[in-house]
Amino acid sequence: MSPFRLLVQRDLRLALRQGGDAALVVGFFVLTTILFPFGVGPEPELLARIAAGILWVTALLAALLSLERLFQADWED
Repeated sequence: MSPFRLLVQRDLRLALRQGGDAALVVGFFVLTTILFPFGVGPEPELLARIAAGILWVTALLAALLSLERLFQADWED
């Protein structure tokens, strides 16, 4: 196995052990993705054009929620 794959597996196991953080990130991602069409409008052509951007932006914003936990061990050292 590649070292990157092992690192990703380790991080995923740690995230699943804590539970609440991972659920919060996934919940935020799903909620913002669902609510975005209410702000933009229901036109399918417009939503189809900007769908990839919406997914990337909401995924990056959701990832920001878990950054504190990611760097907490380094801060304590």
